[in-house]
Amino acid sequence: MMQAPKHKPVSVLVYIRYSFEFLLLLVFNIILFILPWALSWRLGRGLGWIAYKLFTKRKSTVTQNIHRAFPEMGEADVEALIKACYLHWGEGFISTLKLWMISQRKARSIVEAPGLDDYVLGSIEKQEPILYFTGHFGSWEMAGRYVGGLGDGAASIYRIQKNPLVDWFLTKIREYHQLELVNSWSGLPAFEEALKRTYGLAVVGDQYKGKKGIQVDFFGIPSSTPRGAAMLTYRVKPKLVFLACTQHRGRYKIKIEEIKYELPKQMTEEWVHDITQTLTSKLEQEIRKYPEQYFWFHRRWRDLDRQERLAKSDS
Repeated sequence: MMQAPKHKPVSVLVYIRYSFEFLLLLVFNIILFILPWALSWRLGRGLGWIAYKLFTKRKSTVTQNIHRAFPEMGEADVEALIKACYLHWGEGFISTLKLWMISQRKARSIVEAPGLDDYVLGSIEKQEPILYFTGHFGSWEMAGRYVGGLGDGAASIYRIQKNPLVDWFLTKIREYHQLELVNSWSGLPAFEEALKRTYGLAVVGDQYKGKKGIQVDFFGIPSSTPRGAAMLTYRVKPKLVFLACTQHRGRYKIKIEEIKYELPKQMTEEWVHDITQTLTSKLEQEIRKYPEQYFWFHRRWRDLDRQERLAKSDS
């Protein structure tokens, strides 16, 4: 049985702040509900432009990550890519809220997903579970919205929001459209149960994982990466599918590719590494096609950050 989300007790002042944030979210969603789709995503790109000009707190992280991933890129191209990242983020932020309020018919009208419907429905009919692997790339939310609308729905691993009211709201609107959320702290048995029961579980598996992760190359740089996709593959033996959903000014394209694998008699570190590296390399290939659509705002190479700080302190 799935566990309920756990939220730590909060003070009165923090609860007042949470309530205010929740009310702002409701008002914002009501406004978005009224606005037509064509205006919503354009509003998002405008928000991204404002963030690019005024809110530059994360810009140094984005710049550093892009330099590492594309060392051959000139400064003018780097700056153009940074701006494109902010515009993409703005469109994605607004569209993510809006897309959970549109009908399934509307969602399908703005998504191009060749072969996906037949693949998913055929797998469900044969009772073959699908483990989807994707990253913080394009619109992973639209991928969940679209796949959740096929058959009896699907599930996705997610991280609980700090604000319990916001967490409740975002969970409910996703579940309304048949996307069941499994809390990331629930553990492997809960992920396994959801995958077997819903026949579809999405894993966004490109976060930095620290000591619990496995080191694989990402743009030629070793980085600690979650091993959950490989472990679930070994335990459940599902179809393993790499999924990329790219965002194109109010429209979307979903690409899937089934990853063939052979199961060893025992799960080894080498096997987990090879599966994780294959999936990470597939993600990298897509990012290279649309580099502005990756979430360069997070610190993907924290081990390298630490090494560089130590080198500076020793010099």
